[in-house]
Amino acid sequence: MELEADELLGEGNRRNGYRERRLRTVIGEIVLRVPKPREDTYFPERVMRPYSRVDRAMVGVVYRAYVNGMSTRRIEKVADELESGRLSPSTVSRMRASLDGEVDALRQAEFDAGSPVQYLWLDATYVKCRDDDSRVCSQATVTAIGAFMDGTRRFVGFDLVDTESYDSWKRFLLSLRRRGVAGVRLVTSDAHAGLRRAIMEVFDGASWQRCFVHMQRDLTARIRHRKDQGRAMHALSAVPRQPDAAMTRAAYDAAVVRIGAIDRRAGELLEDAREDALAHLAFHREHWVRLRTNNVQERANAEIKRRTRAVQSSPHASP
Repeated sequence: MELEADELLGEGNRRNGYRERRLRTVIGEIVLRVPKPREDTYFPERVMRPYSRVDRAMVGVVYRAYVNGMSTRRIEKVADELESGRLSPSTVSRMRASLDGEVDALRQAEFDAGSPVQYLWLDATYVKCRDDDSRVCSQATVTAIGAFMDGTRRFVGFDLVDTESYDSWKRFLLSLRRRGVAGVRLVTSDAHAGLRRAIMEVFDGASWQRCFVHMQRDLTARIRHRKDQGRAMHALSAVPRQPDAAMTRAAYDAAVVRIGAIDRRAGELLEDAREDALAHLAFHREHWVRLRTNNVQERANAEIKRRTRAVQSSPHASP
């Protein structure tokens, strides 16, 4: 601060003493002696932000804590334990809100159209959000993970979506396409209402793979007795173990017959889902294990659940 203040002093300008400024840091609260020029003003922006009594390192601690799922109350407690002085809930909330810019940058990131996203996984997990009326409600957070031609996988989008609305799904998929998500050959997801139609319209030529795991859950929900559920799952478990497409289709058809004998409605569900449940067979054999389910999304959803469970409710119900 002394050196920076001296750089400001020109001809005819001199020092005019100091002013004290209290600052909360990760090692506790300290008192800074900020040099005062007789003319003009000096503020140590490399040390602290204007209108703030919290140093940049402390802001970084709050950022990391919030991103990792720590609640506002817990952040206050940690600040007290660090002897940094009390951080009020409003202070923590203001610091947390500054992350919105980073979130927007991630949501608006553009992708190189020359590197197609050949596979896309979509999944929804429900989190609690606070709407404009401060009412806590459950919202579906949809995440999209893409597999690029070079074999890498990364997040390509996320948003709050009405999973039962075709229009909502189409808006989300169009936002991906506008940002450069192109060349999609297969989309794997649960059987959300309107999603398949939206996929066909937005990603011309793409196929839809009904997540095999979600289909199994839908199947067992139609079978009343637990013993019969086990028999049905045993019949269906043979399908993904087959070495080639022809044998996989044969095993699926056999499972339709066996499960239909256990429960007619479950058999009909399986028969109706045949083409979508086996869509992955049209692609490379070594990719089948990842394409037929949404398992690549499980870790992401588990992290979302873990972090939002600590925060309890997001401050925004709409993007």
